[in-house]
Amino acid sequence: MRAGKASDKGTIGKDLGSLVRFLPLALRIYIVTWNVSTKFPENISLNKLLGLENRPDQDTALPDFFVIGLQEVNAQPQNTLYNLFKDDLWTQKFKEVLKERDFVVIKTEQMQGLLLSVFARRKHLLHLRQVETEYTRTGLGGIWGNKGAVSIRLNVYGSSICLVNAHLAAHDHMLEERINDYERIVQEQKFHVKAKETIFDHDYVFWFGDLNFRLTGEATTSADEIRAMVARDELKQLIEKDQLLLVRREGRAFSQLQERLPQFPPTFKFEHGSNDYDMKRRPAWTDRILYAVNENNYRNVRLTAEQTSYKSHPSYSISDHKPVTSEFTLKCTLEASRDENGNLYASATTTSRKLKTIRRKKRRPAALHSTKQADAPREARVNRKSQYNVEHFRNQHNNRLSYKLAMRNNTDVHSFDDLVTDLIDYGQVYEDTTERTISFKPIELWLVGEPNTIEYVIPNGFDEGNADWIGIYRENFTSLSEYLAYEYTETYKDKQHQLNEQQLQHLQNTRTVQLTFSENVSLPLDTRYQLLYFQSTGTRGVTGLVGISDSFAVEKRCPSPSFDEID
Repeated sequence: MRAGKASDKGTIGKDLGSLVRFLPLALRIYIVTWNVSTKFPENISLNKLLGLENRPDQDTALPDFFVIGLQEVNAQPQNTLYNLFKDDLWTQKFKEVLKERDFVVIKTEQMQGLLLSVFARRKHLLHLRQVETEYTRTGLGGIWGNKGAVSIRLNVYGSSICLVNAHLAAHDHMLEERINDYERIVQEQKFHVKAKETIFDHDYVFWFGDLNFRLTGEATTSADEIRAMVARDELKQLIEKDQLLLVRREGRAFSQLQERLPQFPPTFKFEHGSNDYDMKRRPAWTDRILYAVNENNYRNVRLTAEQTSYKSHPSYSISDHKPVTSEFTLKCTLEASRDENGNLYASATTTSRKLKTIRRKKRRPAALHSTKQADAPREARVNRKSQYNVEHFRNQHNNRLSYKLAMRNNTDVHSFDDLVTDLIDYGQVYEDTTERTISFKPIELWLVGEPNTIEYVIPNGFDEGNADWIGIYRENFTSLSEYLAYEYTETYKDKQHQLNEQQLQHLQNTRTVQLTFSENVSLPLDTRYQLLYFQSTGTRGVTGLVGISDSFAVEKRCPSPSFDEID
């Protein structure tokens, strides 16, 4: 995402669409962290853990994303081999529940016992871009992955989110090791998305897991005394002994993150199959969910995260840890004011103060520093005729999700005209180039056992990756890893130095491309399929789904009769 300039040619129309995306928009994300103690999800229901009813038609207000962070997943060699070909058993269990609600697995990352999965509602798929995973080992000085972190970063409607699932050093006396683990994860996790290379470069950060922070006073507060304080509901006094709270206050670790203090009992350590604490260990709040928001990453746009719940689930007793969940509402709002007629305009405080863009603070256009501009009456500026009228706005953006959200929020369409003019003149309109999508032409006939050529349209300015590919999926697929076959697209990124100026210009224009799938692609005849276009930089690189075709059926051509069969 970058700040557009008034002098940019040919981008204002795109900027208008991007601007609308930043009108009040709320997305809900539901996070689960659970140390499952190498147990398998047998004979348990996950509905309550996910805040769901028994039947999908009974659910109300589903979140937009589920993020599942597990620790101590059984990672024995035979299970690791199994996971190379199929989703692990925990991911399968969550998928069984969520596919009935039309959720799709976006990405899963595993490092030994650490497992992180992201599920999204199907309607959001084309607005999730630049997905990338990373992991850091901290066990045995960084050579073993029993401790450490796995992470998934992605852009959601232009805002960047980093999700970190961590399992830090255990035991009461290992506080310094936990702090060192945190520092190592922050330093070593590097992504390949421009201006979002580190965890805290992102707009939103969610850090959760079995962080293993214990209670201070090991010599003075025994396990029995802690249990007694929990029984007396003296959680406020007990949380003051929490190591994580103390190191955050001292700025030694996790100080860039926020947390609503737990109002539930310590989640560790329990006897398996019960709600009784195991007195071999001092109870502690080891399982936590923290977050950070870079509220003012962009001009005129304010990012917020409201934590609407934070609780444990004591009814789940297969592990010595209790699972913890938290739900957040993410909002991206345009900081604008209204005049006496109720029309929106960019606020004077917003345009005058220094706000940072992605990499650096943007200088205001020279015209803004002139006395003449500063003294001009607001009415003269607000009422200037825009080159974009309301009808143009409706025609160009009626089908955009952002426009529908604006209408749902009762935003006055007529106010956009003045607002867009104002922001364009001040050089503060935003453009998200990653939102361009590939469109597939209808597939009239797909013949099994024969080569099949498809056509798709690449939009103007689309940035092809080094390893873009198109996959064949069953209709209503439940995971982006469920492709049945794929073909790489032809990319010119590595050949651009060999092309002349006219050929390079052609690559920037809207164009129709053909791609042929081999006759060796075998598809069952009893279902329908879809094509998915992925923008990709290669294995373990940055990927994003940028195109989905309409569904199509497949047929098998009847063989022509031989001469011997003809009378």
